[in-house]
Amino acid sequence: MTRLREDCKLVFCVGVGGVGKTTFASALGVREALGGRSVLVLTADPAKRLADALGMYGLHDEPSTISLPESAEGGELHAAMLETKASADAIIRRAAQNEARAQRVLDNKIYQAFSTTLARSHAYAAMERVYEAVHDPRYDLVIVDTPPAQSAIEILEAPARLVRFLDQRVVRWFLQPVDGSIRLRGGALTRRLLTAIAGESLVAALTDFLVEMAFLREGFSERARDVRDTMRSSETEFILVSSADSVGVEAARSVAAEVSHRGFALGLIVFNRAFVSGVEVGDMRSDNYPPVLAVHAPTLARMRAWFANEQARKRAAIEAFCQEQSRGAWILPETSRPLGNRSALFAWISAGRAIGPLA
Repeated sequence: MTRLREDCKLVFCVGVGGVGKTTFASALGVREALGGRSVLVLTADPAKRLADALGMYGLHDEPSTISLPESAEGGELHAAMLETKASADAIIRRAAQNEARAQRVLDNKIYQAFSTTLARSHAYAAMERVYEAVHDPRYDLVIVDTPPAQSAIEILEAPARLVRFLDQRVVRWFLQPVDGSIRLRGGALTRRLLTAIAGESLVAALTDFLVEMAFLREGFSERARDVRDTMRSSETEFILVSSADSVGVEAARSVAAEVSHRGFALGLIVFNRAFVSGVEVGDMRSDNYPPVLAVHAPTLARMRAWFANEQARKRAAIEAFCQEQSRGAWILPETSRPLGNRSALFAWISAGRAIGPLA
């Protein structure tokens, strides 16, 4: 399989669930590290599969160093699993530029619920962590293992969405500038009405949260622009990972359309489980059977025909997809066991083949 461009600094692995995206991100990280680069593989998927793929007992928000085979050319491999709360707190501290203001937000009950339980807070935290990692001088390359398709799209949109929330009419109506500060519109009357509906403590927490977030808006807006520029940079690559069956190829079409619709350029396309390594249909002629199997020749012939048809269907579906996308693809073999070993990951990704213009 081809190497990434030398100027590539950030890779997003996108695709639906269950297609081997985490395994591919791990294998890509191993291969690039063995080639001499310092690599961070960061999983933004709440499911804890990256550690299994790398043969580790567990990963945390702080990157762990992964041992490499002795053949590594001076490269390093690191891996981390996003912890939403820690990353969300880092967003607030960075945007506040003032520890007292940051602490008021961190202590706020609405923020605490937002940063630990709301699904989309995971997306905001993920993009903050990605941005920080890309600008960390310790790493030459950051590979992001995204959640399944829809959650991945939320991650890609997260920075701009947060700014849009702060710009929404309901938020701007709820709060109004008064003498250089931001206050609740309608003052005491509005507060009494809301208190009657929701209770004093909730209204107080919500008001304080919105006031502080309004003050932080400029910091969020600046970071959203920076993140968007990073994601659209020529140094960023989006790799679509899919299974090779007809269902997987159809899902790949949907993901490719979503990525393109949001203005991101799709780079490599990878189809997993596309062939059986070391087994070619033409090698399975009946005259090659040992005597003990000759009696089963009719059954084996039917199995051979099914296998050949299955391979042909996969190949045709992938080639049609490549033609639609006007690009080539890489196909990866089936595996007979989980690839929880760095050497096995490297061997697997090295067995990839090109289809289409890449061939």
